[in-house]
Formats: sequence, structure tokens, C-alpha cells
Amino acid sequence: MKSQGSTPEKATVSGAVRLKQNMRKKIDAEKILQTLSVIRESIPQHMRRPNRVRKKSSDGAFEAASLEDFELLTVADALEELSDEISDSVAFAREQALAEALKIYYAAEELARDPAHADLIPHLEEMRQAYQRDFGVPIPPKK
Repeated sequence: MKSQGSTPEKATVSGAVRLKQNMRKKIDAEKILQTLSVIRESIPQHMRRPNRVRKKSSDGAFEAASLEDFELLTVADALEELSDEISDSVAFAREQALAEALKIYYAAEELARDPAHADLIPHLEEMRQAYQRDFGVPIPPKK
């Protein structure tokens, strides 16, 4: 039987060999950590949650069988921390945006009491409906 090109079995085996070889390539943990540091520093200061406390394990140590495992665990830990920091920044920005939106709502509510600004009433109703839809509760009263 003549073979013309690679069979699916050979392609799968050669792909698995290439994958295994690629997995064995040593990562440059220092370069990755430097890049993550640059990314972290690019998060605007005003979007960072003040007094952010990082959750650490009980002893903070890695159990690694080799230097390569240690580097991978270090990079994975740094990625996780960056992900947490970005998530915190997004949540903090949303909280700030909501606080500002509520200030606008309360100011519009005050203005709408004056008949000269009755045109604000439909907008206030839309805002109430959007808040109720998004948060499942009515807009809290002004403090």
C-alpha cells in the first residue's frame, strides 16, 4: 500500500509531538513578570481600589518540583493577582459611576418638583425603571 502524504493518524501523532515540544519550551518568567508589572502600572491610580488587601495562602509558599515549575507557579500567581486587581478596578469604577449617576438622579428629582422642569419627569421614570431592572430594587432615597 502506497502512502500519499500523511494520514490522519500520523498528523495527530506529529501534532501531539509538536505540542509536547512546545510545552517543554522554557518560559522567560522574568520578562513575563516585568510585562505584568507594566500592565499593572498602566491601571490609572484613580481607578484603583484604596487599601486593597491581597488574599494570600497560609504560608505564601509554592510547592514546586523544579525551577521551571516554580517559575510557572510564580507567573500564574502574578496573572491571578493582576486579574484580581483589574476586577477590583472595574468594580471600583462602576461603584463610582453609580454614585455619580445617583447624584444626577437626585438633582433631577429636586428640579422636577418645580413645574418649570416638568420635562424631567419622564427621564426620572426611565432612570427608576433602569435601576430597578439592573439592581432588582428601587432607587434608594437620598441620604
